[in-house]
Amino acid sequence: MGGRTSRVVAALATILTVGTLATGLVAVGPAGAHERASGGNGATFAEIVGEPPTYFFPMYTASFWTTAYVPWVSYLMWPPLYRWGKNGQTKFNPTNALADPPVFSTNATGQTVVTITLKKRTWSDGQPVTTRDVQFWMNLLEANKTTFAAYVPGSFPDNVKQINYTSTTKFQIVFDKKYSTYWLLGNELTQITPIPQHAWDKTSATGAIGNYDMTPKGAKAVYKFLQGEAKKASTLATNPLWKVVDGAWQVKTYDSTNGQMSMAPNPKYPWPQSQKLSSFTEVPFTSTTAEVNALETGQLSVGFVPFTSLKVIPHLKSEGYKIAYWTQAAFGGLILNYAKNDAATPILSQLYVRQALTHLIDFKSIIQKIYHGHASYAPSPISNPNGLGSNVTALDKKDPYPYSVSAATKLLTKHGWHVVPNGTSTCTKPGTGPTQCGKGIKKGAKLDFRIVGTQSSTTQYALLQYIVSQFGSVGANMKVKLVPEANLPSLAAQCAGQAKTCSWDMELWMGEWPLGWTPYVETGGNTFYCGATSNYGSYCTPKMDAMINANHSSANPIASLKKWENYMVKAQIQIYMPEPAYRVVAYKGNLHGVTPLDPYLQIYPEDWYFSK
Repeated sequence: MGGRTSRVVAALATILTVGTLATGLVAVGPAGAHERASGGNGATFAEIVGEPPTYFFPMYTASFWTTAYVPWVSYLMWPPLYRWGKNGQTKFNPTNALADPPVFSTNATGQTVVTITLKKRTWSDGQPVTTRDVQFWMNLLEANKTTFAAYVPGSFPDNVKQINYTSTTKFQIVFDKKYSTYWLLGNELTQITPIPQHAWDKTSATGAIGNYDMTPKGAKAVYKFLQGEAKKASTLATNPLWKVVDGAWQVKTYDSTNGQMSMAPNPKYPWPQSQKLSSFTEVPFTSTTAEVNALETGQLSVGFVPFTSLKVIPHLKSEGYKIAYWTQAAFGGLILNYAKNDAATPILSQLYVRQALTHLIDFKSIIQKIYHGHASYAPSPISNPNGLGSNVTALDKKDPYPYSVSAATKLLTKHGWHVVPNGTSTCTKPGTGPTQCGKGIKKGAKLDFRIVGTQSSTTQYALLQYIVSQFGSVGANMKVKLVPEANLPSLAAQCAGQAKTCSWDMELWMGEWPLGWTPYVETGGNTFYCGATSNYGSYCTPKMDAMINANHSSANPIASLKKWENYMVKAQIQIYMPEPAYRVVAYKGNLHGVTPLDPYLQIYPEDWYFSK
């Protein structure tokens, strides 16, 4: 990248030193783990630092749409009908599905029809999994859709014309028009999650099971009850609701003081091999230092090594651990807030401002200095892990706005800003002309932004400091707020379309858009469609909605996706950052089945077993 200076490298070196010190936090540690990695047939697995699971119920809100909950808890107990991720690749996986591969057809009026046949599965209490459990999910979803994290207006379930439950094992969905089957399989059908109607269709803890879900009013009441129970951390392990599962695991113990959770095998699950684990325990930590100590003393079967502690890898290998790099299908960076009436919205809405800010990001230095080479270049929402992503355009493989402070300064000056390096730049030429600040920006407006980040993650903290330093070089003054990493999703969700409750203009959250658990195919719907539940930045334009609609219904979905991808590269609606390897994974050498690691961050401890 052109224009790189020694100042950038020096700043990164300083930031890394500060970031390394930031790991010295108080630890919860794994002291409560009842089975060590070195003995027994139980496996211990490190939870995300500072982010223990605190919620059950698979119809999750945006606040709980996190790795710590969805693939590492919910999917273990209540897996969706279909999932992607096969042998470490971003492919559809029919093997672990709850149903046979869907059969697509087109009816006489040109609408897409999908026919689905359930596989033979049993709930942990012995009852069969049937289409009534699918219907129960659909009824709750339709009545409470706006709270579901994956909801996008106009998409599932809005685009469902009717569902015919033809038997206890077969049902048929008729969509309202013809859609891309690639998109339906990747993003729509993966939302369907059978849940136990015979055990959960009630409106109070002491109430009788009924068919309340069959009316919208009843479905709302059931949903309200289940949501309330799901948030009661003290009863997550004892509440009979959460004992009824069709996944491989049942919760056995849960410590509400720190989030440690132990799970036992569901005896009704069709286990793939005889050497299954006797238990699976997720162990909490509040610092990476404590987690590394737990690995070094052999207390974890599977744990993570932070990028700032890679020097311990030789020692871990000598202690019998194997190392793998977990590459994630994801995109991340700075969420920009476009909520109406937010003071920064008129400024961030200007393309030239976003171009200028992107010019201040040196991608190569970030990859080498912060992520030690273990990150993928990512200037768009299309995942390109290790440069091996499928359908990535030529434009998306290049830096759209190469690092250059002078180019950033020139853009701002050209558009009527008085640039004050390391101070606060102001608009001197308001108006909508080609040499003026732009619509809605008043004279004297300042490049003054509120940015939220975290100190829980050393690398994210280092990246935050780097961004603040770089933006300051053109007089973009950043007021920093630090929150625990676990709070980033809920803080972002509070701002969706509402300036009154929003306390940030930018939020740095590298895990904000992981692909998988749905959507598995990035089309823009979940993150940029007007009114989407997870449209954290409140971005909403007719042009964007039209492009997303084309991604969903085009007869040539790949061509449509590439057109949208190129647009996103140039627009930088969010300022994308290099996507690091999700984690450096250390796992016991005698624990088999851990690899290949799933690019959607899903785990399958039901496939794990120890050799002697």
